[in-house]
Amino acid sequence: MSSPVTFLREFVKDPVQLGAVAPSGPSLAALMVEAADLKPDHVVVELGAGTGPMTAEILKVRPEGPFVTLEPNPPLADGLKARFPGVRVEQKYAQELRAILDDMGHDRADRVVSSLPWAIWSDELQSAVFSAILDVLADDGRMVTFAYVHALWLPAARRLRKALEDRFHSVTTTRVAWLNLPPALVYVCDRPRRS
Repeated sequence: MSSPVTFLREFVKDPVQLGAVAPSGPSLAALMVEAADLKPDHVVVELGAGTGPMTAEILKVRPEGPFVTLEPNPPLADGLKARFPGVRVEQKYAQELRAILDDMGHDRADRVVSSLPWAIWSDELQSAVFSAILDVLADDGRMVTFAYVHALWLPAARRLRKALEDRFHSVTTTRVAWLNLPPALVYVCDRPRRS
């Protein structure tokens, strides 16, 4: 079964977990990875890998180096393992990042590439996931995540922007990936704030 069909089937089963009806397109994946500015020695974490568009782009730009991708949905995680046999795929949630990195022999992540559906989550779930990310992200670390342009004015999107600004010293945006359906931009979040 094709990746888009698998993704749509899993969305219908659990829309809150996936948050989108289709995987991100190659233009958004390229923009995300470009914004992440991956270096060979960076410990890279991908959250919400889905069918793997970001994973593929990460491997294209940086084929080697410490990398783990998380996808809690079982069919999607199985698809990632089949598509990327050399990649560490964890069928786990972001809240388990500390244990995953410990198991990998790393105490920090340098880059987090997130495709998580922030805007549809409750404040409590957002906070729990942000706490897990900030717990492992290096002081000079960067997280990238995306938002759909058509929804930026909605309350949930404005709440996400504030949540990012509350948790990072710098939050900027990239150009728009107009070829993605729907068009999206990337939030580039640098230097986590420590509570």
